Amino acid sequence: MLSLVRSQHACIERIRSAVRWAKRLVVLVGAPGQGKTVVLQDLVLRTPTNPLCLEGELISDRTDAVLRLMGLVGLRPEGSIHQMLGRLQTKHSTGSEQGIPEIIVDDAHCLPDDVLQLFHELTAGAYGRRWSVLLVGESQLVSRLQELQPIAVLCSVVMLPPWDQQDLEQAGSKFYPGHEWSSIPSSLLQRYGSQPKQLLRLVGEWEDSVASAPDLPEREAKVSMVRISSSWMIGFGIALAVLIAVLIFVQLGDEKTPARTSTPIPLTPNNQ
Repeated sequence: MLSLVRSQHACIERIRSAVRWAKRLVVLVGAPGQGKTVVLQDLVLRTPTNPLCLEGELISDRTDAVLRLMGLVGLRPEGSIHQMLGRLQTKHSTGSEQGIPEIIVDDAHCLPDDVLQLFHELTAGAYGRRWSVLLVGESQLVSRLQELQPIAVLCSVVMLPPWDQQDLEQAGSKFYPGHEWSSIPSSLLQRYGSQPKQLLRLVGEWEDSVASAPDLPEREAKVSMVRISSSWMIGFGIALAVLIAVLIFVQLGDEKTPARTSTPIPLTPNNQ
């Protein structure tokens, strides 16, 4: 597992601030493989409290979500959903004043709409008190919350930023010590900044290619000479083709010109 980099640490602080001060649902969004789960694990491990952690892709409906919450709290799943939610409210809020959510749902973009509505109801205090809930998922999660019926959900959104040059150097220095990071093409960072594992793999391939080619300047010079020779040959070929075309055109013009007819000169008799 990759360790957190500077931008991810800053993202954790934004989450804590949103949980502490926001009066509604908090959502962390990021691209697939960008490191959302790593951020969550660090957020949980570095706190004295134990949030209730759920996996969104495993929850099928509202009843399933409530039963899983009851099991995590240690309550027996008895009665209707409303009765279980009422009993669930007896659990005292812990950690939210320090910016730690009480419920964390990873892969929340996999949740059905009615389950998303349930977590919104918990944050709104529909069953006795307000819960602090952090939903983690991909970008479409925000639009789905905003389109929920009958009431759209307004959430506090925290976006996990893509890696920048400092993040790459911080993470890469552990894998490739002594590497000259200024030699890494900026196009790699721009394209794969939201895919840290892919980015580090490509950096490793770039490092291996540089290490296996110490005569890289000479190779680049040879490539340049080949490109110049190729350009000269192409230019010569074009000129030759134009010259041949001109000669053919002139020859065709001569063939189409009508032949000159000779004028006979009559012979006159000599006067005696």
